[in-house]
Amino acid sequence: MTAKKGDIPRFREVPRSERPVLAMRPALAGKRGMPPFFLAAVALAAAVPALASAQSDGLFGDSPPAAPAPGLAPAARVAGEPVLEGCLVSLIDEVKVPAKEPGVIMELLVRQGAVVAKGDILARIDDDQPQMEKRRAQAEHDQALAKAESDVDVRYSQKAKGVAEMVFRKAEDSHDRIPGSVTEVERERLKLEWEKTALQIEQSELERKLSALDASGKEVEVEAAGKAIERRVIRSPLDGEVEEVIPHEGEWLQPGDPLARLIRTDRLYVDGYVDAARWNPADIRDRPVTVEARLAGGKAETFQGRIFNIKPRMESGNYRVVAEVENRQTAGEWLLRAGQFVTMTIHSTRTPLPSAANK
Repeated sequence: MTAKKGDIPRFREVPRSERPVLAMRPALAGKRGMPPFFLAAVALAAAVPALASAQSDGLFGDSPPAAPAPGLAPAARVAGEPVLEGCLVSLIDEVKVPAKEPGVIMELLVRQGAVVAKGDILARIDDDQPQMEKRRAQAEHDQALAKAESDVDVRYSQKAKGVAEMVFRKAEDSHDRIPGSVTEVERERLKLEWEKTALQIEQSELERKLSALDASGKEVEVEAAGKAIERRVIRSPLDGEVEEVIPHEGEWLQPGDPLARLIRTDRLYVDGYVDAARWNPADIRDRPVTVEARLAGGKAETFQGRIFNIKPRMESGNYRVVAEVENRQTAGEWLLRAGQFVTMTIHSTRTPLPSAANK
């Protein structure tokens, strides 16, 4: 049948059994009236999976490299020294400061977010009772010390001894001049009085020593009362920041109850993983590190530290290393924070830094 001018071409529907032949034998399909654009679409659909497979297998020179393992930098960045991506910043010290003595909180001197130094006072607990005990012990100490320092009894005993000796000597002289003028009993009594005064001197010296010992004992009681007062003053055990204040002023605390939670912010840990196939632990231990942190606005800051711990366990061909890094402040704010992810470069070619145990 011959088509007339202006007629719309009519295409015969291809049976399902013949459709695969179109992709494999375009010449045969063309003879049956299939349009060229349909054949091109079928050929492209068959070629796309093959191209994707070839690219994933690295058959093309321009294909991108495979993504590195978590915690490791791409190969181009580790040609000389390990560069660890995605390292985690963590706290060195996190302390719950406890109460040491029972009592009511009379003063609460810090609040959440406050920066404190080691030894700063955080709170005061009621100390009326130990204050009174200290005053009593101090008075008793002063009294005992005054007795120990006084030599009045010694000097009196020495004077009494001299008089008793003189009386005894005169009685003896009278008896020698006039026998029987002083009875023997009287002479023995006078002699006993003389010897008694000599013993009184020793007794006075002994009492001074006992008073000195008593003063020392009272001094210990004064120090103990002072310690009891000091134990009711809660101080910061480290340089850091107050993350949380738990009780309120006026509340009762028992020994061991936490007052506040402090975190150390001047020094932090940085954890990362090193490829065991490329670097031995001996090349990493005690080496200096440079940590790079990305801050707001894309600004980068670097921090210095050293590797101080290498974990003994392997994880997927990597071993974990921990560096201790010095933090610093800008405008009163710490730049590094726990939970942050950073990049750490381990300077494996440099001389190891002395460990803390050797400092």
